[in-house]
Amino acid sequence: MVNHQTDETFYARYQPMIKKLPALFLGLALPLATMGQNVIELPDIGDSAGSIISPQQERMLGSESMRQIRREAPVIDDTEVEDYIRSLGGKIADQADFYLPINFFMIKQNDINAFAVPGGYVGVNSGLLLNSRSESEVASVLAHEVVHLTQRHTVRSIEAQGRTAIPALIAMLGAIALAAASPEAGQAAIVGVQAAQQQYAINFTRGNEQEADRIGIQLLYDAGFDPMAMPEFFQKLQLANRYTDMTNVPEYLLTHPVTNNRIAEARDRAERLPRVQVESSKAYHLTWAKLKVLTADNPLQARQYYEAILRSGDYEDRDVALYGLALGQAAAANYDDARATLTDLIRRNPDQIAYRLAAADLEMRAGNVLYATDLYRIAYELAPDSRAALYGVATTLTLTDHAEEAREIMREKGFRDEDDPRYFRVLADAEVRAGREADGRFSMAEYYYRIGEYQLAMRQLDLAQQANGLTNYQTQRIRARMMEINDELARFRKERDRERRN
Repeated sequence: MVNHQTDETFYARYQPMIKKLPALFLGLALPLATMGQNVIELPDIGDSAGSIISPQQERMLGSESMRQIRREAPVIDDTEVEDYIRSLGGKIADQADFYLPINFFMIKQNDINAFAVPGGYVGVNSGLLLNSRSESEVASVLAHEVVHLTQRHTVRSIEAQGRTAIPALIAMLGAIALAAASPEAGQAAIVGVQAAQQQYAINFTRGNEQEADRIGIQLLYDAGFDPMAMPEFFQKLQLANRYTDMTNVPEYLLTHPVTNNRIAEARDRAERLPRVQVESSKAYHLTWAKLKVLTADNPLQARQYYEAILRSGDYEDRDVALYGLALGQAAAANYDDARATLTDLIRRNPDQIAYRLAAADLEMRAGNVLYATDLYRIAYELAPDSRAALYGVATTLTLTDHAEEAREIMREKGFRDEDDPRYFRVLADAEVRAGREADGRFSMAEYYYRIGEYQLAMRQLDLAQQANGLTNYQTQRIRARMMEINDELARFRKERDRERRN
């Protein structure tokens, strides 16, 4: 019987080389998992009973991968951007048959890239959206990656390759996260995997790609998007790669090769479906504009970009261009100009939540916290499902000595069951300021746990059980959570010690 185990020897041998990986996110990479720099913090995912990775193990691998990605990679933490990519991805995921929720997130990276993480996660580089011409193009990539999850492509590859697959996967994905966080990391090859396994992985991936294209196009159409967007986006990738020096990149890392044959096959499949004319949503254009500012080299560059766009008239929607200008003005600390731009936008578009949130964010930047509170309240009343509005009003209430009200709002309309570390951070701030130290420490521990900082999580729980006036319920709750985290770490230590003995 072959046991899939975490392998400390593997990490010790290859971690120095992994840290030298190129800043290449493995072009629309299929395989995903991550490794933190502190090996002891990786929980064991268990014995796979020979060659089958259970859904529970897959979920654990995915959760650990996301915690490490959040700690190592430049994950965009703007709630509006997150809400958009989750909403768009959710339309695709709703058409798929998967036994786990699928969570979508975005990486601040200019490369055109997306990837699927076992356990129900899909990451998207900001460069993919900024290089798209339509919402359907972005949706086509999400559909492709969702199929990698629903067909369990990565998991099947792990099972097929045997014992070394799980540690190799975790190491590979740790390298991906590090490369994403440090684009200047240099260039090196990942070595230590047998040549036969490398070649098998290539062949398996190519088969997966065909399946992901075929099923993904159908998902795209079923979700109401233009199926022709997939081959059109493939063609864009092919043109982009034509001018890229790939001579130093090992071929087995190129998991999503874009060829004329692949484009032709995707086009043929898309043509068999009814062609639909789909207009990109306002949210797509607004998110595009916000990402343009968030990813600019400096605020002045962002402001000047939109000033030039407005002068030339080279825009699809003037209000969206003005929104981008306002964000650029605010980022450059031109508060009066930004305030005037947003006031005009809100006057003409009173129900557009993005403009109101931008106005509230502006007042926070300018130090007008009380006014920002009022603006966030209005935004929250207009869009009670907006996390950006919720977190904004809770944060400003906490800062203006209304922490108990902030706590009540967060707990009543929170997202604590979702994979969102920020929820616990905002809640923790409110609870501590409201004098609820034990609850605040507990929430802060949850925040640290979800970003992969286990030691800090345990420290917060230790402080929580030292708080005054603990109820019996609070005491038991804290102890139970400490045991859960300790059990995860103990399982890993046990596997590590067993590997040392062998």
